Amino acid sequence: MIYFFLMLLPALSFASAWVREKGELFISPSFNYYSAKDYYDKSGNKKPIGCTFEKREFQVYGEYGINSSTTLTFKLPYDQLKCGNNKTSGFSDLELGFINSISRGKNYSLSYYANAIIPTGYSINDNPRLGYGRLGLEGGLLLGLSGKAGFLDSGIGYRYYFGYPSSQIRSYITGGINIYKNLQFLTILDLQLGLGDGKRKAVGQNIFLEPDYKLAQVYAGPRLMFGNLSFVATYQHVFWGRNTGVGRGFNLGLWLNF
Repeated sequence: MIYFFLMLLPALSFASAWVREKGELFISPSFNYYSAKDYYDKSGNKKPIGCTFEKREFQVYGEYGINSSTTLTFKLPYDQLKCGNNKTSGFSDLELGFINSISRGKNYSLSYYANAIIPTGYSINDNPRLGYGRLGLEGGLLLGLSGKAGFLDSGIGYRYYFGYPSSQIRSYITGGINIYKNLQFLTILDLQLGLGDGKRKAVGQNIFLEPDYKLAQVYAGPRLMFGNLSFVATYQHVFWGRNTGVGRGFNLGLWLNF
């Protein structure tokens, strides 16, 4: 059974193309830190935010195989946001969804997924704001390939919000190279493109919440494997964007498989 890339990183929205076996449970607690002093404006020019935006996120992600072709997923983040003297903390959006297998073989898997993005009752008047405060739906396709040298996992999806935020195309490609029997090196490219079809409204100092943003970011780091337990540490860097922060950060996570 292929376990080494069944869950990606806290800041990413996609699970893997491989589904869980019936009754199999996967849990991943994780921590993400991100900071930015500048942002990309609507033309891609870098400008100062006016304060240092910081985000600390504690997250629990889980998967459960209800049968051999369908896996249920959930994600619940708790965020601490700061920009200058303004601070906000609390649970942001809960995500509930599933992954369903379309076709799979020894070295490949093709699946589709769907998620609901559910606000947890935070105030949209907070600054920085924890989320849009709008229900959203997301769905798309996932494709994974594996071999002796490592794996390639990818996904593309469409996210729609019932409210002012722009809908988005969200895509990722993950590559993993087997360095040693207990060590892998992961590289992830994440692309999020707002389609410009949402009404423009001010959302305060949270640079992740512009109604129409675009960004490309990369993650890179090792994964240490010890049976059913893994430790993942990655560096995060946003290298292109529109209406989003010019930020960097890191992610730490545990992967527990039962």
